[in-house]
Amino acid sequence: MALKTFVKVGSITNLSDARYCAGMGVDLLGFRVVPGQENHINPKQFQEIRGWVTGPKIVAEVYGLTHVDQLTEIIENYRPDFLELGKKELLLLKGQASLPIILSIDTGETLDSINDEPAFILVRERSDLAQLANDYEILLTVESIENVQRIDQQYIHGIALSGSAEIKPGLKQYNELSEILEMLEDEN
Repeated sequence: MALKTFVKVGSITNLSDARYCAGMGVDLLGFRVVPGQENHINPKQFQEIRGWVTGPKIVAEVYGLTHVDQLTEIIENYRPDFLELGKKELLLLKGQASLPIILSIDTGETLDSINDEPAFILVRERSDLAQLANDYEILLTVESIENVQRIDQQYIHGIALSGSAEIKPGLKQYNELSEILEMLEDEN
């Protein structure tokens, strides 16, 4: 399958989401890898999921990182292709990130004092989206099918979605995620 746009699905916590997204042709799968953070997935759970999924690149979502030393362990345990983090975590790393970065910025947050060149900027709707798109590849966070239908494609490289919890292993309702991915399927 192919999708009409670049898609990252983050906060994945279960095999059902990972396999569904991979089967639909999602480009990036993100996993929260810092212990104590919401939707954290430990290395053992991650390895079990990773063994069943091929295709998408892996993103280690390192929100809540408190020590640079944690990063070495995360890279060894998860072997990601990208690191996703906020400005606070990026400033903590001080240029020590050895992988491409997806930088998440909040509304109104600026990119000054950023030394690392992010591969992508992850944003919600912003008034300065056109300006950001001049300098960065933008992944726009969307939460509903209505948001996707209103996207101005000229300013973004792709979209970012989130996984959700399973009812129990193997039993899952996809709702918005499946509707959005099915809408993005390339009919050709």
